[in-house]
Amino acid sequence: MSAFDTDGVHVRVPATSANLGPGFDALGLALDLYDDVSARVIEAGLAIEVSGEGADLARDETHLVVRAMRVVF
Repeated sequence: MSAFDTDGVHVRVPATSANLGPGFDALGLALDLYDDVSARVIEAGLAIEVSGEGADLARDETHLVVRAMRVVF
């Protein structure tokens, strides 16, 4: 039996204009863009699925979201 919740978790993070360059962080524009991350514990170990923009990113331990989750866990 796993100590983790098997139902998983879903996180939605809004995009920001602050990463566009100097001056944009002062304006603080609201963008209608989001990153959605869903994670759950599975028996087979690590499985990464990426869809939408950025779907060509790494699907292994080097993926930024996986690295961040490893630090938290």
